[in-house]
Amino acid sequence: MNYKNFLLLCGIFIHSITGLYAQKPVSGKVSEKSPEGRLIPLPFANIHWLGTQEGTVANESGRFELKRSSSGENRLVVSYVGYINDTISVRQNQNSVDIVLQPGSELGQVEVKERMAGSFISTLKPIKTEVITTAGLQKLACCNLSESFENNATVDVGYSDAVTGARQIQMLGLAGIYSQLMVENIPFTRGLGSAFGLTYIPGTWMESIQISKGTSSVVNGYESTTGQINAELRKPWNSEKFFLNLYASHEGRLEANAHASKVLKDDVLSTLVLAHASTHLGRIDMNKDGFLDQPLSRQFNISNRWSYEKHGVTESKFGFNFLIDERESGQLTKLSSSDAINNGNYVVNIKTRRAQLYDKTGFVFNSIPNTSLGLIFSGLYHEQESVFGRNEYNARQLGFYGNAIFQSQIGNENHIYNAGVSFMYDDYRESFADTTFDRIESVPGVFAQYTYSPGEKLNIIAGIRMDHHNKFGTFVTPRFHFKVNLFENTVLRGSAGKGYRSASVLAENSGMLVSARQLVFVEDFKMEEAWNLGVNLTQTIALSEKRNLVLSADYYRTDFQNQLIIDLDQGYDRILIYNLNGKSYSNSFQINADMGVFEGFDITAAYRLNDVRVTTAGELRERPLVSRHKGLFTMSYATRFEKWKFDFTSQYNGRARLPLGVPHLEHAGYGEYSPGYFTIHSQITRKFKKWDAYLGVENLTNFMQHHPVLQPESPFETGFDAGMIWGPLMGRLFYAGIRYSIK
Repeated sequence: MNYKNFLLLCGIFIHSITGLYAQKPVSGKVSEKSPEGRLIPLPFANIHWLGTQEGTVANESGRFELKRSSSGENRLVVSYVGYINDTISVRQNQNSVDIVLQPGSELGQVEVKERMAGSFISTLKPIKTEVITTAGLQKLACCNLSESFENNATVDVGYSDAVTGARQIQMLGLAGIYSQLMVENIPFTRGLGSAFGLTYIPGTWMESIQISKGTSSVVNGYESTTGQINAELRKPWNSEKFFLNLYASHEGRLEANAHASKVLKDDVLSTLVLAHASTHLGRIDMNKDGFLDQPLSRQFNISNRWSYEKHGVTESKFGFNFLIDERESGQLTKLSSSDAINNGNYVVNIKTRRAQLYDKTGFVFNSIPNTSLGLIFSGLYHEQESVFGRNEYNARQLGFYGNAIFQSQIGNENHIYNAGVSFMYDDYRESFADTTFDRIESVPGVFAQYTYSPGEKLNIIAGIRMDHHNKFGTFVTPRFHFKVNLFENTVLRGSAGKGYRSASVLAENSGMLVSARQLVFVEDFKMEEAWNLGVNLTQTIALSEKRNLVLSADYYRTDFQNQLIIDLDQGYDRILIYNLNGKSYSNSFQINADMGVFEGFDITAAYRLNDVRVTTAGELRERPLVSRHKGLFTMSYATRFEKWKFDFTSQYNGRARLPLGVPHLEHAGYGEYSPGYFTIHSQITRKFKKWDAYLGVENLTNFMQHHPVLQPESPFETGFDAGMIWGPLMGRLFYAGIRYSIK
């Protein structure tokens, strides 16, 4: 794809916007009243015009904005899980409403509630966005972010190697480094955090996860190519006063999560403290290769979040995170690295210290409609000391991220624009064996984005940004999105745009470090650059008053102009690292069906096909270790009042091409491809008044990749490799836990 195709796609939809006009929208805030009389925002409440499909969802502060109904209806219906629905009449000249919902009424032992869906595709956002709710996160234990996608067809999660426990994701058949991972719109796992960053966000800390495919808004930067994952954490103003989660597995994993919130001053200032502690004590070697299947680990993680809000004037969210993560793995004999060398044992030790400060502040200019200024700042310190056999890998990253976003309208609220400046700075100090990779990356940028929304049926976003990298020079990032309601329940979306990224080779490819292969850096790295084009069609079919069938189909293509190639095909004794010379692309097709069969019983079925190819040694081949086919089937059933909940997830992962010319793969009985396999996960939850108890099993079929460590008996000789991972490393796992909360 090139600029001509991009401009052509823009032009197809721009011509349809002339002459459309809409009245001023209705804006407002949805809250509840605390026993002390304070108004507490209700985030993500649902608002729609009575008798229509025209609606929206409130943001994290309970605020919303909704176009007036095209049918002339003037009554708003507001709903929130666990609260009584309210209907509000809105006068023709009224542009603002404040809504206070009442908790669900109780009649004896009967409590009126609405069941929250585990996940849904937003029909309102112009960019296709799948939202995993709190209910969805609790369908599996979800001890951290890396374990939150087991019942999701869009995101794949696997191990990067068979020793360190590092997890990696894939989206559209490409590694997670091409997707932008953010926490409340602040970049999270850039640089050194790539290897283990998915395990740094505990599952109980998250309120929801938003997954969008394709390029994201230019407001969030230039790095998103295949998609964006944004985790929304629990909020100080509406979290439980106290929450505790305890988890244990039969293989020796123990975990505790706790958080407490407090509203401090007149509903203006609130705070939330989140704490996490976990350890893995089990010395497990289920495949009998002499290596631990999972590292012995210890992690301590704490976060303090603050919120200051002066209604209609300013809002500020600020806080800090601090983490200590330690891992020890390798051969079963527990020795220090020096003893490991003397006795021929292979040991991996990794110690990580990470601290982050952040602030998000917004100012509202009431004199001009739809006008505001947002400021986002984040500072990061990340340090890792590690030993991989006989090699040391030590790294440190000092990072800063800043983004200033101004929003206003042109003429009326149909025409909204965003403009701003951003700055990213990273100071890396890396060394592996006898080689250093020190560098400083400084990237100032400017951006502008225009949104056209003449009504609920059409939404167009066109954006462009320009950034200057101190090493790679100036580059331009254009992006375009549209949403069209073809019919009342039929939504068509499309996107096109470019993405760039600067690679942190060792941190992003930790599987290379647990290998006896020689790392060969053929040439200086260039900036990675790719176009992404995608289209999605979503159809909602009403089966009854409360049950819907939602069908979704999408296709995305990613074309690389340049890519950093990790070449595993040109010799089992070395890994070549160089810039792309030829073609590299990904075609991804996916279909989903979500249906409420009857009250309390929901099912999801999905299928995905990935065709991912890359040029290595002058030949276009399937990218190694990428599954071509994936199938997903989930069932969820909840009894009346959700006293019992039953969740079932089954996945099929198709075969993946294995790297060429590796004799130890052939000795292990592999051919050109790995086998396909099924996994099954299940969980039962019993809810009580203030606490839940859950019991579950992962990988019920007990399928494991055989020989995940090649040549384990000689880890310091050519042929040893623990990075050829295509399947599960752990067998059947049983776990149990409790959740306790005080509202």
